[in-house]
Amino acid sequence: MQFYRFFLVLSLLLCFAAPSMSEEFRKQHSAFYPPILMEALQKNIENYDWARTARDQMVKQAKPWMEFSDDQLWSLMFGPTISGSWMVWSDGYCPACKESVPMYNWKVDALGHPWKVQCPHCQEFFPKSDFKKFYDSGLDDRGVFDPDLADRSILFNEEHPDPNDPKRLFGVDDGEGYIEKEGDKELRWRFIGAYLIYGQWKQAVRDGIVNLANAYTMTGDTTYAHNAAILLDRVADHYPDFDFKEQGILYEGPGAAGYVTTWHDACEETREMALAYDQIFEGIEGDKALVDFLSGKSKECGLENPKDSVAQIRRNIEDRILKDALANQDKIHSN
Repeated sequence: MQFYRFFLVLSLLLCFAAPSMSEEFRKQHSAFYPPILMEALQKNIENYDWARTARDQMVKQAKPWMEFSDDQLWSLMFGPTISGSWMVWSDGYCPACKESVPMYNWKVDALGHPWKVQCPHCQEFFPKSDFKKFYDSGLDDRGVFDPDLADRSILFNEEHPDPNDPKRLFGVDDGEGYIEKEGDKELRWRFIGAYLIYGQWKQAVRDGIVNLANAYTMTGDTTYAHNAAILLDRVADHYPDFDFKEQGILYEGPGAAGYVTTWHDACEETREMALAYDQIFEGIEGDKALVDFLSGKSKECGLENPKDSVAQIRRNIEDRILKDALANQDKIHSN
């Protein structure tokens, strides 16, 4: 819809525009959560049960990300070096029980069962290999997975580790899918490719940003803002490098325009991140621990932005998420 696209562009502009050209259009304060609104919110929480219930619910939703260390939060985001897939197999089945599992029917729980998808029929988890261990073995100096660096000796079915076991490679995915041969036909289950989108990105990263920002808005506890900023900043490190049209898989074929996901989801995800950034903007002011952590990561990974101040962290988020989306609107077109 054109109206939704207009609202998204307006949101992006409001989330980093400053009132003066001399300030390079840098954001100075929250656009959507001004003091008068925050005062009304706190009064409602003080006076009404429904408001306290809403606050408690948002705090509960953010709790999993409050249990992560800064380094664990930072490590949740991934780079564009593994093909993200819109489906495990659009018209496929479970390789274990052979029951049909088409389109979006695989179960994903990134916080409960990271780096796995689950058959809704036999409840088997895939891939059968320890992909997280394989992934970690392939991280380069920038903290980005490089398949050429990864230890392929890790790629075996953990339920059948014996080298002579015929099932040793059953259900094993190196990031580009588990493959079986059926005559001359190649069958490919993109377990990790789909998990990256529906698990690691949408649940671990995007939901973390949104839930932490909401909890900060409802409580004023800057720890929520701190944690959300780590996620947003790490997304910003990678976001311009994602191009779903070139890197993604859609119905077993080439992807369409987008970032981590295809355009219609990238549209909403970008809006959510813009709003979350606006929510936490004041909450990271003066956060020395945030600067110390992210500047250390920047130095460790050789990043261009030194992140040696809150202003530089904000610049990273604004330039590499908000401004990049405005400059590449084909990636965020709405349906």
